[in-house]
Amino acid sequence: MELAKVGCWFSAKKKKKVNFAEFDSILRKHGFQLVEIDFSNFEEQGPFVAIVHKITDMMIEAMHGSEAASRNVQRIQSYIDRNPRLLMIDPLEGIRKLLIRNETYKLVEGSKHVKESLIHSPTFTLLTSTNLDELKQQIRSSNVKYPFVCKRNIAHGVESHEMSIIFNEDGLSDVNPPCVVQTFIDHGALLYKIFVIGTRYHIMKRPSLRNFSDTRWTNHPTIFFNSHNISSCDSAPSKLSTLEDGDIPPREINEDLVNKLVQNFNQEINMTLYGADIIVCGTTGNHYIIDINVFPGYDGVDDFYQQLSNHISTHVQTP
Repeated sequence: MELAKVGCWFSAKKKKKVNFAEFDSILRKHGFQLVEIDFSNFEEQGPFVAIVHKITDMMIEAMHGSEAASRNVQRIQSYIDRNPRLLMIDPLEGIRKLLIRNETYKLVEGSKHVKESLIHSPTFTLLTSTNLDELKQQIRSSNVKYPFVCKRNIAHGVESHEMSIIFNEDGLSDVNPPCVVQTFIDHGALLYKIFVIGTRYHIMKRPSLRNFSDTRWTNHPTIFFNSHNISSCDSAPSKLSTLEDGDIPPREINEDLVNKLVQNFNQEINMTLYGADIIVCGTTGNHYIIDINVFPGYDGVDDFYQQLSNHISTHVQTP
């Protein structure tokens, strides 16, 4: 008997990190086979009971006017529309909420736990101008404080990791719109990455930016950095991620709070595979969500394919 098909599609970059043989082997134990989607004969490859994908780059290309990307995204959407029982990991509407940082931060800001002050969102604003007077006014009115982190508004792709820390008004000349600026919160150079797989999650510690609230940084020129070089699992220590004597050390994360947060976001964004970046202020102990990512790398989650296969087996709707 032919096994039910789980379709998958990943970008060239993501494919380098995906172990198709291991994923297929585990899926087969659950009664499924993995099929890599070919958009030239997508319909003929099915029927699929589930699709696992990361088409964020393709969705962004479609947003920027690529006809080929638009056709492929529409093919997937049309298939979803015709197959309401299909398990989509993840739904395109959920992903769209996380493609643009400004929209993601609005979502976080409006979440139940932020409104109840159980977890916090740094003040932020979307900058679209290079006029210094306009920038100064917008930053003040949005209650964004110096220093702040400046990030690309599009949250995916190589350029999304290119960021800067702006310490004062002189640094506003380094703003490259459209970008989102987010008040920097001292957190002892420690980032907590929350890797979510359905209702389960894993907390991983990663290096992060050092503290910058000391007055000696007030007149510092803009610092440019690549977040991947700072906070990946194999990042080398640097001056930007090393605390000095007298700096306030990092605090431990509140796992009960994370559990509540994941349950809440699962309902709000309707996603199976996502990551949340959380920092803990060394002074106040307040927890802040500083980013949410679609289908992160899951570095350090050794049984990722087993957990994902379990989720598929549990949630696939049989005819």
